[in-house]
Amino acid sequence: MNIDDLKSRWNSMELPPEYSGDELSDIVSRIGAGRVSSLRDRLGSISRNLALVCVCGGVIMIPYLAYTPVLGVVAIVFFVFMGLMHFRNYRRVIRIDFSVMTVREALAAVYIFERNRTRLRVIGMSLGLPMALWMCFSFTSVYGPYTLYACLAGAAIGVIIAVLVNRRAVCILREMRGQLNSGV
Repeated sequence: MNIDDLKSRWNSMELPPEYSGDELSDIVSRIGAGRVSSLRDRLGSISRNLALVCVCGGVIMIPYLAYTPVLGVVAIVFFVFMGLMHFRNYRRVIRIDFSVMTVREALAAVYIFERNRTRLRVIGMSLGLPMALWMCFSFTSVYGPYTLYACLAGAAIGVIIAVLVNRRAVCILREMRGQLNSGV
């Protein structure tokens, strides 16, 4: 078969009548607009957003330095530390380049990222829980008893959001591992 035969066969092929190019044009427009992201990019955005939340938490604690200076300093140090660790994780996940790495190297990088993420979660929970309780009771003593209910409601909402974000990150990591394991 030569190239002319191949061209004539290609040109003679017909699309099925139920085919419409809408799905393809939608995908092409999404790619052109930059709305398609890889698993690595989505995982990186989770780490970047967590770092930004930590920065916001530190900034929010600045006004409370006047009422409870020790708690304010401890909370700001905690948020700065956690923000830097999340930013470090963001930099690590962005450095994973599947086009340059072998499958084994990429799988090792994903496992290292997952291990560091787990460590960061443990550190955050073990340091954050006592600090959150300290904040609740300190704010209650400064602002009144109803503040305790607001703190507990905020903590419950925060736990729900944290579980959802963690679940999303775990699903992305699981999918990355599955794709890499199928390539080994």
